[in-house]
Amino acid sequence: MTVFWQEAACERPDSYLDWEYRTRKTMGETWCSVLIRLVPDGDDYLPALRKLREVVDQGRQPEDNVSAATISIRMSDDERAVLARRIGSGKPIDDIEAQFFIYRLEPFIYDGGGYRKHSFYETIFAGPPIVGLTFNDRNETAEPLTFPHPIVTNKTVAIGIVDDGIAFAHSRFRSSRHKSRIAAIWLQETERRRDRDNGVLFGQRLDGNSIDTLLAAHDKDDDIYREVGATDFGANLYNPLASQVTHGTHVLDLASGGESEDRPIFAVQLPSAATIDTSGVTMGSYVLQAVRMIMSWADQFGIDQKAPVPLVINFSYGLSAGPKDGTLLLERTLLDLVHHRSKHVAPTRLVLPAGNNYRARLTASMKLPSTAAQSLDWVILPDDKTANFLEIWIDGGAAPKHCSVEIELTPPGGLPSIKLRPKSNRISALTVEGRPIAGIYYLVTGTDRDARERILLAINPTARNENDRDLAPSGSWGISIKNRSRRPLDAHFYVQRDDTPFGYPHRGRQSRLDHPRAYARETQTGDYRLHAADCPIVYHDTLSSIATSPAAGPDHVVVVGAAEATDGYPPADYTSSGPTKLRAGPDCAAIADQGDAHWGVIAAGTFSGSTAIMRGTSVAAPQVVRQLAKQLVTSSVTAPQGNPVGTADRGRLGEVIVPLPQTCPVQRRYPV
Repeated sequence: MTVFWQEAACERPDSYLDWEYRTRKTMGETWCSVLIRLVPDGDDYLPALRKLREVVDQGRQPEDNVSAATISIRMSDDERAVLARRIGSGKPIDDIEAQFFIYRLEPFIYDGGGYRKHSFYETIFAGPPIVGLTFNDRNETAEPLTFPHPIVTNKTVAIGIVDDGIAFAHSRFRSSRHKSRIAAIWLQETERRRDRDNGVLFGQRLDGNSIDTLLAAHDKDDDIYREVGATDFGANLYNPLASQVTHGTHVLDLASGGESEDRPIFAVQLPSAATIDTSGVTMGSYVLQAVRMIMSWADQFGIDQKAPVPLVINFSYGLSAGPKDGTLLLERTLLDLVHHRSKHVAPTRLVLPAGNNYRARLTASMKLPSTAAQSLDWVILPDDKTANFLEIWIDGGAAPKHCSVEIELTPPGGLPSIKLRPKSNRISALTVEGRPIAGIYYLVTGTDRDARERILLAINPTARNENDRDLAPSGSWGISIKNRSRRPLDAHFYVQRDDTPFGYPHRGRQSRLDHPRAYARETQTGDYRLHAADCPIVYHDTLSSIATSPAAGPDHVVVVGAAEATDGYPPADYTSSGPTKLRAGPDCAAIADQGDAHWGVIAAGTFSGSTAIMRGTSVAAPQVVRQLAKQLVTSSVTAPQGNPVGTADRGRLGEVIVPLPQTCPVQRRYPV
């Protein structure tokens, strides 16, 4: 067996997608979602808007060099309607309004490891291949969803949710027996297309009238899900709506279930492929499309009702690795969308969980004087059917020409180690018979004093899955970094999330960091979760990497932690902590546990009449969604001042900014 390290040029501008491309099994025709920004002629976007409409109508771009029968570009009907509206308005648009999602054949997206250049648009990012994507025939005239029937008042606030396993037929989301409060839902599953709707290019969408018809025709929820293909064991890879408990149903019930007042719901159910891949490689594209769709629906709802509709969106997911400085593309784009709609349409809020990784051993921090070196271990577990990723962010290099640190990676099992200063746009890969099982990438972000360096380590699964990738060995992968610059450096280690989401068959197993000075036992209390002063593994800086933008109250994204309903209302010991570069900690907290013996929150199970218990910051966040919606109804957009917590506690649960009966200042329970 031939095993050695070799260097090669990157094939994709995104390192995660480059690794996906290198290790994927052979695929046929592949389509990807692409977020683009139009290029103006001076300050005028109209020529680019018209050009985009032209190529979408033709189904190809001139430079694609394909036959007239070949389709190489598509756009959903709701997105086409937005495009037509902006062309017909005669009003100037800004950079955010110049962004659109299109779908392209993968070979036409990339060129020489970067994005292909086009005369009238630039590519912001491309998602991975959409598994199982097949297109229906294109509608000659766009058929976006409209909402002409509901009568609303100026006190209506819409609820948006992006999640998996949303039981849209549940009685908690109805205003009467055969009347759903869900105005629209997009089921993003790609494994089975329904010819009844050409408006979305993958999955299917249902409006409120369609759901009402289904409710009238069926007495049981599961009959409805079978009819629309949401549960189909012959076609779908996973069927979350066949389970007794689903994450999306539980979260939506806490956010807006059982309301008597008119509060329309716009929902997007993420595909299983994105939910299972907790690394975020696939999720970001689906989430951005989901949030844009929810905002587009809410805008159209307001147009049809002649009254702009405020919107509160819940996204109870998180990622554990990233820059954690507000520059992650997913985080930055979501924040831009929220700000833009709040400014130009109606008040809009996005509520995110802080994360559940406080004690997950996913974060480490090192200070490296010049020529100094430190080491730790990255433990990859056996029976892990998904890839593992670790990001190392280096501060202090000030836009170096070469990587500021030398990294040594030592695999387990006697495989060859490597010591190098990685290079931009290159991968150093550990190969077995020429096929990669581990890789090292390098990237510089920012400029001058704001420059940051990122080293990404990628490791293949340790157990076979349907992707048929070559396996990497499980065990401790030794990591050592040495400062090769003249400046003192700070190094931050973030292990990417890789656990199996609730309700799904076990695939991923969360890797973790380890160190000889970690988890010493405290002699008086017996607590084994303490770290020695010189241990690099830390509990702070564990916030979700899409929840790290500056904390500025509810006019921005709201980050929610979880608290226990016990004396002093301590933070749940899994609640992730700040500070990050720009954020001290969560904005507020809601109760997610009643104590060690009574954990979790009761809310709806998958089927009408059932209940379930779930815990985590993901069930704390929708409680704040409900309160924010009530605040927007009363038109008091500015939240009342709460009781600030002590400086030591600010990184755990922040300040109280919404008047939740179950929101409270907290004290730490455990020493850190």
